[in-house]
Amino acid sequence: MSRTSSVSDGDMSSFSGHDDYDYETDCTTPAPSCSGEHMENEEVETFRDREYPQLAGKIYLDHGGSTLYAKSMVEAFSKDLITNLYGNPHSDSTPSAIAGHRIDAIREKALRFFKADPEEWDLVFVANATAAIKLTIECIKDHAASTHKQLWYGYHRDAHTSLVGIRELTPTSRCFGSDEEVEKWIECGGAGGPLPRQLGLFAYPGQSNMTGRRLPLSWPGMIREKILRANTYTLLDAAALASTAQLDLSNTSESPDFVALSFYKIFGFPNIGALLVQKSSAHVLANRKYFGGGTVDMVVTLNDTWHARKTATVHDALEDGTLPFHSIFALDHAMDVHERLYGPEPMKFISRHTAQLSKILHDNLHNLRHRNGKSVIRIYKEPSTVYGDSKTQGATVAFNVLTSSGSLIGYTEVEKAANDVGIYIRSGSLCNPGGMATYLSWTPSEMREAFSSGHRCSKPTEIYHGKATGVVRVSLGGMSTASDIRALMCFLREKYVDVTPPSPARNISKQPLSAQRASFIKIQIPEESTAVAATTKAVAARAPMIAPPSRPPPAIRNRLRKSFDFSTGSPGSSVTSISSAGLPRSQSSNLIGLKSKPALSRRTSLLGHSIKPTAPGRWDNFWREETNALVAAGAVEVEVPDIKKKEKEPQKEQHKEKERGGFRKVARALTMSRR
Repeated sequence: MSRTSSVSDGDMSSFSGHDDYDYETDCTTPAPSCSGEHMENEEVETFRDREYPQLAGKIYLDHGGSTLYAKSMVEAFSKDLITNLYGNPHSDSTPSAIAGHRIDAIREKALRFFKADPEEWDLVFVANATAAIKLTIECIKDHAASTHKQLWYGYHRDAHTSLVGIRELTPTSRCFGSDEEVEKWIECGGAGGPLPRQLGLFAYPGQSNMTGRRLPLSWPGMIREKILRANTYTLLDAAALASTAQLDLSNTSESPDFVALSFYKIFGFPNIGALLVQKSSAHVLANRKYFGGGTVDMVVTLNDTWHARKTATVHDALEDGTLPFHSIFALDHAMDVHERLYGPEPMKFISRHTAQLSKILHDNLHNLRHRNGKSVIRIYKEPSTVYGDSKTQGATVAFNVLTSSGSLIGYTEVEKAANDVGIYIRSGSLCNPGGMATYLSWTPSEMREAFSSGHRCSKPTEIYHGKATGVVRVSLGGMSTASDIRALMCFLREKYVDVTPPSPARNISKQPLSAQRASFIKIQIPEESTAVAATTKAVAARAPMIAPPSRPPPAIRNRLRKSFDFSTGSPGSSVTSISSAGLPRSQSSNLIGLKSKPALSRRTSLLGHSIKPTAPGRWDNFWREETNALVAAGAVEVEVPDIKKKEKEPQKEQHKEKERGGFRKVARALTMSRR
């Protein structure tokens, strides 16, 4: 097959911005691919429908939990079991002998799949990666006890819960909060780690199962070389890493002492795991106290408690009971089919393929915007990682969905909504407590408080005190394609992107005089049972846009005092005020106190006493000019009651004329003060 490492995400361009909101509404129908789509995606498309028929009409994006098995693998495995007779490998019959010999061959084949020399490595079959981790610490703990050494344990903050649990079996432990902290510890020769005559174990994940970031694989070699004060062994949790990357254990001087992994994360089936052991480090596993059937050569139970453990190989001493030999046979077919579908170096092909897809996924999620320009997706990643670079980042994206106002949408709500349209993702805390605390900014006290309030991983409180308690995770696999990403982006756009256009700007030039006046002064009405407060910011209609001073100039303050230092009132009136911005409270509050009747017309009912008349119409011009000047200088905020078009009750003509006279007198007084 022809393979190239280049990729074009041009076919996803319509999903990367927020200017064009024309997109497909059928989330299960991929957009037509363009001619620039990469070759690897096309090659997967050629066999995906045939080999993965379980994906028909579905989008599976939880390969970090388990990837998918190929149809031809299941068929080959089924034919194998139907054709051949296999017995328990602990027996000596011909069917049992055949099964035993075949297990040995598959064990060696699996080691070579990880480029591990069978002369340097051994493979112990276990149930899963967690079982491999548990077996390792049980053996090392028993070794420390038998050699009268205290066991020290260190682990990285991105560790899976299964690695964190080791600390409960050790008297001392340390959680390293960053890569830099680990490297500083190594460079200092292990200061802050195991003391002389102690036994040390350092464990970390090859890839975070939360964010997909890949941690340095150089640490085991550095520890072996620089930490000499105490024997310190390394355990690599490769469950997430090995699912989409080539695990290369060819250089034993740089490789971990122990590696834990799960085969179903690589092939989809069978549901078994493995512990890979460097034979040079196997002696710390030899003093395990527990033994099961098949791991001992002799056991005395009556009148004595003696037993002799098998010592020929590491796996002979550690594989308790009868192996899941049928599942091991399925592993044989899984490796064959993987090579047939993805090439002679299947994991290298899958690594390139998923790196390309993850970059497209990340970029489209990152660029997804609401109409107001705010992000729809909050992605959690290390600044040093780069999507598309398989050395630093795996094919996993962890994120939360946000509304147009920036508030969180519950992660389980997103998972359920996606599930309803046939898109299968994962949400929650992902068994990664350190990652959640780091990326979601949780302190220990906050986590305890959330737990006391009822939050549980199995029954989560999705948002607590404004913080998410989990994330949405999308993880890709070898059989993922660009169409899966298109379908996900279509779902997110259709479900969560706010495309509501902003309200059109009001054209105040065509509004009545009272409404225009309200557009450049701040209107506030005291709370009353019969009135609704309406507030708009003060904007000068013709004044230049200048920043308001922190304190009005003296001339303006004096003019305000001269012009507006008065108050009038009448029985039953409501209070309104004009306050100067930037003045002390004693000067700015109620600089003018106007008392008038609640029901107001455009120009009447503001003052209840007579003032000398002025020319009709001058009040409107003067009011606009004076307000524009003061507001432009940033010196005044004007608060007046809302002006109603009609009065609730008609007033006598005599009273109206009296109020008009009041307007004229105020205008004349203000004019004289300006001069």
